[in-house]
Amino acid sequence: MELFIPGLVLVALMVWASTKIKKRAADAFEAETIETANYTLRKPEGFLHVLNDPAHELYAYSREFGAGAGSKARRATIEIEIFRSESLADVRNAIKSSATDVEVVRETSSECELETDETANETPFRCFYKIVRSQNAVYRLRFAALAEHVDEYVDRINATLDSFSVRSN
Repeated sequence: MELFIPGLVLVALMVWASTKIKKRAADAFEAETIETANYTLRKPEGFLHVLNDPAHELYAYSREFGAGAGSKARRATIEIEIFRSESLADVRNAIKSSATDVEVVRETSSECELETDETANETPFRCFYKIVRSQNAVYRLRFAALAEHVDEYVDRINATLDSFSVRSN
């Protein structure tokens, strides 16, 4: 009996902690607005924003993985890169040269939107780019989805591209 009550208290604390952890993990995949000094982006629901990723200015990935040959890849990823010493045309041309098929959706002197077909590790992706020139840098947003899953991400792709804005510095 002396161990019964402390045991119940311990179990109750473990259940409470587990519930809190599960709630925080679920909240991480909720939609959120990401604002920095340089840009704003609305991360869609179902994506986890990786904080302090050393390879990207911003990196987020979908909860789900692909199937078959793409089973090791996330179904979709979102990346932002900053290019301080390149022009908008340089960034656009680099994308064009690495993709198998490129469609220019919209282009102005300060912005460009592209849709591409790309392959990574023999896995086909459909990628959507928004490139924005500011006074001192070029920002490249890339939303990549496994080719077989593009249809389920179309609304989130469009909303993400529309939400991305760069502040004038």
